[in-house]
This record gives sequence, structure tokens and C-alpha cells, in this order.
Amino acid sequence: MAKKSLAEKMAANSQALLQTLKPNTINSFSSTETIKKNIVILDELRDLIPPLLESEYLALKDNLIKHGCKDPLKIWRTSKHAIGKIEEPDEEIYVLIDGHNRYKLCTELGISFNIQIDNFESLKDVRDFMIDFQLSRRNITPQQASYLRGLRYNSEKKELADNLKGSPLDKDILPNGQNVHLAENTKKTTAQELGEYFNVDEKTIRRDAEFAKGLEKLAPTFRKEILNGKVKVEKSKIQKLGKATDITHPITSVDGLLLAYNQLITPEQANESAIPEKSRLELQYENLNKHLLKACKTKKMDKANIQKLKEAFEEFLNTITSM
Repeated sequence: MAKKSLAEKMAANSQALLQTLKPNTINSFSSTETIKKNIVILDELRDLIPPLLESEYLALKDNLIKHGCKDPLKIWRTSKHAIGKIEEPDEEIYVLIDGHNRYKLCTELGISFNIQIDNFESLKDVRDFMIDFQLSRRNITPQQASYLRGLRYNSEKKELADNLKGSPLDKDILPNGQNVHLAENTKKTTAQELGEYFNVDEKTIRRDAEFAKGLEKLAPTFRKEILNGKVKVEKSKIQKLGKATDITHPITSVDGLLLAYNQLITPEQANESAIPEKSRLELQYENLNKHLLKACKTKKMDKANIQKLKEAFEEFLNTITSM
């Protein structure tokens, strides 16, 4: 069977998002209750869910108490072999892929919930689906979206590298990460295809990839604090960490992050980062103002200019909030 191209897999994911509105019901009540009592949570999937602020978590708890759990939790019906378990590999298991916060609260509070069964071929397909599903929601922050897009790109790049390893096309995995596809007629890079799919430019996808790599070098709790805005760290510093190859232990604090970052930068870069915050802020304000003026004078801006305006605005806001 021919391997699906990235475009085909993304189209399938889009279709899967639509299918989530159509519940896959289980006929037997006893079977449903058995599944609900044996739901498996995988850390790597749970960590794909953008963390809730404390206020959001409390609001969800209050809503569940008052109205119950109306939306079904999404479950992946699979085998232990599919998730890398070697003991009893053919045994069927039920993995939670959406509704982790609701599941935790419903379990603690004794609130009943329904389930929806979804079928996927592999753990990677589940990860891709979850990333796309989270990005389709409106309540995620720009940093959370950047992290998820970066994870998706890094996953596709790794799969392509694994497929090409040792083949004549191995040389087509370029040093700067601009990989090509196996399909002969495909001229677009993975970054270009994902950029079109997520409606951003390919440079944004590559920056997202470095951001995701940097965040993966942080301890899970610290990473969540950055993603939900509780801890403020300049995005460029995290992206720099993404290029580091000698970080062997998860970074657990801002001090640890800054220490690792300072070991990576050159003396010239250190001097540049020593510019007073006010001067850097003024430069960012001028950059933002330039893009705003351009937007005011242009009746219809293209996607690239709109993205530049968004990035300038985000950079300006991040500097203000971290001062």
C-alpha cells in the first residue's frame, strides 16, 4: 500500500475533525461502563492539551457541577502494541485523546460522562489529530498555537527522515531542516505545506519548530507555566534552546533557562541582549508602528504582511508583559 503524502494525511485529519461531531456509539451499556472504568491516559498525549489557567479550571469545575458533562470524551480504541507495550501486545485498550480536564474532574466529583470511540492507525496519527483539533479551537494563545504547529512540523520531519534513512533520497534531508517529500511531483517542503494548512508562512512554521524543540527541553510543569502565561520568558530565548544539543536534563526554572541560554550565545549576542529594556522596547514600538502605518495605507494586505504585523505586535506585547 502506498504511503500517504502529507497533503493526504492533512486532508484526512480535516475530515476526522468533522467526524468528531458524529458519535461512534457502543451498543452494550455494560461494554460502555467497562471502557469508562479502564480508560488509559498517556502522558505524551495529555501534555498536548494546552494547560488551563486556574480561573478556567475552576470555571469548568463549576459548570460541570451545575450542568453535568454534556460533551462526550473522545477515546482511541487500540491495542497495547500500538502504544509500545510489549506485554500482552494484542490486548485491547482505550486511550483518552480529548477531555482530559473533564475526565479528571468528573472522576473526582463522581459526575457521569459519555464517551465517543475514534479509530486511528497509529499513535502518530492520534498526535496529529489532537494537534489539529486543539488548533481548531479559539481559546488557545499565540504561544500555544506556535508550540502545537512546531510539534506537528517536527513530527512530520522525523517521520520523513526515518523513511528516507539509508535510501538514495537520504541526501534530500537538508541541514537547515528544509526536507522534501517522497512523491516525485511534490515540490513543496513540509514547512510550506503545513504553513498553507495552518494559514501561516513557512518561516513561521520553522520558528515554531525551534520554539517547540526549546519547550521540549523544559520540565513539563515549567513548560505548562510558560504556555499558560504564568511565567514570562522571551520566545527568542526558548527558540535558541531548541538548537542546543548538550542539554541532558529538563530545565525547571527561569534561572536555569537563562543559564542555559547564556551558555549558548556568543559575546557579541550577549552585548546585544544587554541593550536596556527601554531601548529595545522603543525599537519594537517603531517596528510595530511601521507595520500599522502600512496596514492603514493599504486597502488589502497579503498574508505575509499580515503575519509580520501579528508577529511585531506579539513581540511588543511580550516585552511589555515581561518587564
